[in-house]
Amino acid sequence: MSISHVKPDNIELIREDSNNLSFRQLANVNSHGADVSLTWVEINGAHRSLLTNKSTRVYYLLEGSFVFNVFPEDEILASAGDIVVIPRSQKYSFLGSGKYLVINGPAFQEGDDIYQP
Repeated sequence: MSISHVKPDNIELIREDSNNLSFRQLANVNSHGADVSLTWVEINGAHRSLLTNKSTRVYYLLEGSFVFNVFPEDEILASAGDIVVIPRSQKYSFLGSGKYLVINGPAFQEGDDIYQP
């Protein structure tokens, strides 16, 4: 794997209406290897409940405020500048309005998200 220089504005913006967000995959398994992925996200509303058995997720909040519900009982109020770490196999959901970076280690791959009722 060689060194990469990514310009976010050159990466396709993908809309995901089911989670009220748009995102850009800045570092992904196909272009940068299986160790880590990085995605820029803008959200306005609720993200569906999910978990992943593959990765630990690190949310770095760039703008806005968020409420993370980590099941069965934790509620985390977070805002710009905060970091929220979700361990693998932990069911969670969140809502908010703002922008964040999500880092997955190992890298996110299609099908890793397991949506929960």
